Amino acid sequence: MSDISDNIKIFIAILVLVNPLEGISIFLSKTTGIEKDVKARIVRKTTLSVFVVMIVSLFFGKFVLTLFGIGIPSFTIAGGIIIFLIAIDMVLGKSDSGEKSLPNDPNKNPEDIAVVPLAIPMLAGPGAISSIILYGSNSQGIMNDIILVVILFLVAAAVWLSLNAASKMEKKLGNTGVKILTKISGLLVAAIALEMVYQGLIQLFPKLQ
Repeated sequence: MSDISDNIKIFIAILVLVNPLEGISIFLSKTTGIEKDVKARIVRKTTLSVFVVMIVSLFFGKFVLTLFGIGIPSFTIAGGIIIFLIAIDMVLGKSDSGEKSLPNDPNKNPEDIAVVPLAIPMLAGPGAISSIILYGSNSQGIMNDIILVVILFLVAAAVWLSLNAASKMEKKLGNTGVKILTKISGLLVAAIALEMVYQGLIQLFPKLQ
């Protein structure tokens, strides 16, 4: 029974760190005016990217970070800076949602946002990745690995459900509603980003706490 309880706790912890709801604001701000089938592909690509990043983190994350000499604090700060830049674009970006969503560069694919910034670092961010690396390091056999993979699959499914709900939300909000939500959400995303940078700095320099 305790094993089931522990696994539920791990699922909740990773779900909270990934927080599928956080991706909604960026998804809406970057996909307004895009065709329905393109949005569906972005949702699928984001979900797959999040799942792949989590799986790689589970089995190879610690090795990759060690190989490149990257610490979790540095990874956290870098992710926070990237998200902060995205937040600035959300708050101060062009008021014309069409210009913002569909880049003028014909070589740029709108689906590119599925990997960056949606999957990384917004959803599968430093906090989630570091936790998954920790759970993977503490795994005690193939059965534990299988359970962790199932947990990560369920978290990815939650991401898929969340982003699909965002598409339906856009219809109800309309262009003006999406713009207002984007501006407000941008402030919240900026706050999340600064918190990530702060936590990374504290890990690097404990005396700042």
